[in-house]
Parts: sequence; structure tokens; C-alpha cells
Amino acid sequence: MNRNNAMQIAIAWEQLEEKSRRGTITAVQIHKVLNELSEKATGENIQLPSVEKFLNDWLKGKEARGAAAGTIERYRNTMKMFLISLGDNSKMPISGLTPLHIQHFLDKRLENGAAPKTVIVDIKTLGTAFNYAEVRMLILKNPVKAIELPKSVSSEREIFTHEQVVQILAALPLFKKEKSDEFIYDWKTLILLGYYTGARLSDCVSLKFKNVNLSKGIIVYLQQKTGKEVRVPIHIDLFKHLCDLINLRNDEPDEMLEDFLCGSLAEKGTGGKHGLSETFLKILKKANIESKNIQGKGKKKFNCLSFHSLRHSFNTNLFNNGISQEVRMKLTGHSSVAMNSRYTHQDLVPVQKAVHGLRSVSPEDN
Repeated sequence: MNRNNAMQIAIAWEQLEEKSRRGTITAVQIHKVLNELSEKATGENIQLPSVEKFLNDWLKGKEARGAAAGTIERYRNTMKMFLISLGDNSKMPISGLTPLHIQHFLDKRLENGAAPKTVIVDIKTLGTAFNYAEVRMLILKNPVKAIELPKSVSSEREIFTHEQVVQILAALPLFKKEKSDEFIYDWKTLILLGYYTGARLSDCVSLKFKNVNLSKGIIVYLQQKTGKEVRVPIHIDLFKHLCDLINLRNDEPDEMLEDFLCGSLAEKGTGGKHGLSETFLKILKKANIESKNIQGKGKKKFNCLSFHSLRHSFNTNLFNNGISQEVRMKLTGHSSVAMNSRYTHQDLVPVQKAVHGLRSVSPEDN
């Protein structure tokens, strides 16, 4: 380096320090000056990705490392909304990101009617991404750490009573004139799965015969939302129904492994006017069970009773039967250290007792 370049670098550094002391320089300007100094000193630029590029690369990395499809989709939606809120700033180097950018995003989400609980998830997602940027020394400090999260109050969902589930199952034959026998039988399968396994609607309708092990009395599946494996003992009601289902097929067991338990419903989506969630509400109406549509904590309305209420009912019934929180979390797949550990044969015994202790909804047992 010649003397002239060295002098220019010293002067530029002194000016940068003075502006920084007075607070009249931004992170983007600092990066620009440092980039110029680096180029003069070494002939190389300081390469920092834009906010947009960093987030896209981070998301691709999560996907490549096997994050669940549902999680990736949620992350992608959050990133998209955040980049929109940044506008042209999405093209700036990631080092220019400040807590003000995060706060602006948070405030806009709340103003647009998003529930506080949803916004908290969005901000925590950004926090996870920018933690990675901090570890890689692309930024000095994660800007999300300076943000105060809104208070979250969850909207209350109701649960189904035992009598209501009996009522729902009894209402299915009322569809006989307008729906096929397959529709009625598959919906009975779906409802029993929801009530006795606590699985989400998307997971229930995706279950195949290969997920069912009748000899061991368990159903094993991967949650679409979390990608975690869940093992649930099969309640006697569900066991009998699945045996009937297999007998009706009259196929060789190996030929059925890739077939869906609810064949006529498996290709239908869960949302929309003609989705499974709406059909379930029609079944409730047929059963004379009211599902109030009320305002949530955010902009959206929701039904107090829905298919997801079967999951709440499952967890509540286990609680009422004195089942520990640890076991309940294993059965529902809720996030915990215990959920990640695989069951041993000994671990499965109290879990089987927990599920088998639930009351039957079969007509002959009531």
C-alpha cells in the first residue's frame, strides 16, 4: 500500500469515527465506507448479503436440513410479509437492519388485524433467522432482541362432550340420501381418529394402513406441522372399527399398506367452502350441535366447535383421567424434550392404559 492510500484510509477512518460519535451515520453508510477502505487496503470488497438474499438463503437451508413442510410454509409466509414491509430496504445489506424495521413490521401486522399470538410467532421466526446472522457475524446484534412482544391472549375453543361425540356419529347415517355409504363410513373413521388419537385433521385424513399396527395396538405417524413422530395406542372403539374396515376391503394386507384409511376424503383439502372443515360443520348441524362463529383476538373469526375441538377433547379427557402432562404431550405431539425420545416397551404400558381408559362412544356401550 502506498503512502497516499494509507493517508486516505486514516482520514476516512477518522471521519467515520467522528460521525459515529455524533450519531449522524447509518449502518448502511458505515458498511459503504468500510467496503471502500477494504478495497483500498486489500483490493477486495466486504461481501454482505442483502436482507432479502439472507432470508431466502436461510429458508433454503432450513428446507435442506429437513424442516417440516408446514414449518417451512409458515416461515416462508413470515419472510414474505417482512420483506414487503421493508420495501426497498429489503435490498440493503443485512448490516443495515435495525430494531425500527422489526417494530414497523410488528405494528403493521397488528394494525392489519393479525392476532397478537400470530404476530409473536412471526417475530420469533425473524429472531431465529437473525440469530443465525449474528452467529455468522453478518450483523453485530440481532435487532429482534430489542423488541417488546405484544401480550397474547388465546381465543378459547370449546371441547366436545362424550355425549356430543355419540350424537355426531349417530347423525352420519342421516346423510344416506345425499351421500354415499363410503362417505359416511370414511367420516366415521375420521371422527374416531380425531377423538381417540388427538391428531389434527390434516394428519387424520393422511393416515394410511401402513400407519396402523393392530398387532401392537398402536398408530404411528409423522405430524405434518412439526415433522415429529407420534405413537398413539389404539382405543378399543377405534380398534374394532379399523378391523371392520380391513375386513370390508377383503384385500391382502400388503396390498393395502399405501391406501388411505379414509379413501374418499384423502384427496380433499381441509380448508375452503368445500373442504373437510366445512363438511364437518355440516355434520354438526345435522347432529343439532351448534358451533358459534365468534370474533377471535385478531381480525379473523373462528368456530368454537370444529374438528380441531376433537384434539382438545382428547387432551382434556386424558387430563380428567389423571394422566400426567408428560404423557399427554407425548400423545398429542406437543413440543417437549419427552416428545423427542422414542418409546420403550415399558414406556408404552401407562400410555396404553391412558387411552384405553377413555369412555366408549359405541352405542352398545352407552
